[in-house]
Amino acid sequence: MRYGLPYKGSKNQIAKWIISQLPSADTFVDLFFGGGAVTHAALLSGKYKRFIVNDIDARLPKLFLECAYGKHTVDNHPEWISREDFHRLKDSDAYVALVWSFGNNGKDYIYGEDIEQFKHDYHEAVYFGDLSGLRRYGYKLTPSTVKTVYGRYLDYQRQIKQQMPNIQLEVATRQIEIERLQSLQSLQSLQSLQSLQSLQSYGTSYENVPIPSNSLIYCDIPYADTNCGKYDGFKHDLFYEWALQQDNIFISEYAMPSNFIEIANTEKVILSAADGNSQKATERLYTNRRTYDRMSQRQKDVIASNLATQISLFDYAFNPYQD
Repeated sequence: MRYGLPYKGSKNQIAKWIISQLPSADTFVDLFFGGGAVTHAALLSGKYKRFIVNDIDARLPKLFLECAYGKHTVDNHPEWISREDFHRLKDSDAYVALVWSFGNNGKDYIYGEDIEQFKHDYHEAVYFGDLSGLRRYGYKLTPSTVKTVYGRYLDYQRQIKQQMPNIQLEVATRQIEIERLQSLQSLQSLQSLQSLQSLQSYGTSYENVPIPSNSLIYCDIPYADTNCGKYDGFKHDLFYEWALQQDNIFISEYAMPSNFIEIANTEKVILSAADGNSQKATERLYTNRRTYDRMSQRQKDVIASNLATQISLFDYAFNPYQD
């Protein structure tokens, strides 16, 4: 199961875990929507009746809804986006920015100049049956009879590997188009979501979003001391001051000031953009004193003694603030 849009910094790996740690409420409020992985998991959880999502890049919630209504699928995006197209469109078209960028970072074109032409030729073969570009490399290819786009990608990959003339092209074809195809499949997985009629979206700073009563507030803030990307210049101190005054708020971070309370943690695997190697990082969920003080003693005991064992704090009771 993939959650949300393909997005740098996505919570896809741990979205379901995050929702399992959060209490039920009438309204789920996601103030830093990003790729929407946690909102996606919340929509599927049945724990919330209404949803409010917000991101300073208002295109992201819009793209999320477009995907849910079936606009973006593997089959209905046969167009090739060149490097020039990408840089012309990325600031206005969220689909292009995410699906055609390296690591879904929204800034850099997905392919290096050394393999861009090969990727284009491969794309033409898969979507349009034009094998002339790939045959220039010396491949003797048989037109694929596979009906699905993904199947044709794999069929031509198999044919090419069987007659690989040199190691350089082997490197170029190792993940032939798969990275972009996986991004498209991620978009397609959002189709048929329920409760979309109860989802309201904003495109503003977090403190401007109206919070209804009996809401759960979730914040996946730009992590301190990291590359904040589109949130460059984010004032963490101001956010901390605001967050301390909120009811029923939960925040994802690696570490937070001592006046916030950790309630759960889990490990996730992250890939280094520099060398492609993976490493583990500990994701933590925090709340403020106001929220913590409303919890039952039993829940506080769970927090104190069972963080390391990953026991879910809120799965056993619909109302998290009753024994």
